[in-house]
Amino acid sequence: MKAWDAHVTAVCSQDASGLVKKLGADDVIDYKSGNVEEKLKSLKPFDFILDNVGGSTETWALNLLKKWSGATYVTLVTPFLLNMDRLGVADGMLQTGVTMGSKTLKHFWQGVHYRWAFFMASGLYLDDIAKLVDEGKIQPVIEKTFPFSEVPEAFLKVERGHARGKTVINVV
Repeated sequence: MKAWDAHVTAVCSQDASGLVKKLGADDVIDYKSGNVEEKLKSLKPFDFILDNVGGSTETWALNLLKKWSGATYVTLVTPFLLNMDRLGVADGMLQTGVTMGSKTLKHFWQGVHYRWAFFMASGLYLDDIAKLVDEGKIQPVIEKTFPFSEVPEAFLKVERGHARGKTVINVV
């Protein structure tokens, strides 16, 4: 978001705060040192919230958005796979549609937009991102590179979580 001159507030653990500040965060909230919701409430209302955690976050985070201003909450945690696993393909897709529609409408009437983020590769968007990288506006972070012969170790590292960048597998 800094690439588009946004004021960025990030929530992370203290040991990640240096990296997050280096990447451009203006405010950093340590989720391990007290009530995150209260700390965020002490700041000005937000125009945009990107939630990559899910869980109980959505029960309070939407209240931090500027109402009736076009403010948007985007979650990376979708009900799609969970519903498909639990209900099967047809019922899972139907339940996901109902969930998405009802949450979108519920929050629309409360003055905020609720969205899910899905990734779909796009050459045009990747070109835009490459340009931002070339201009130094986006800084890719690679935590560790593994040779192809160590793919199982790479997957174990990813499964442990708490990444401080991307894990790359070198296939060349």
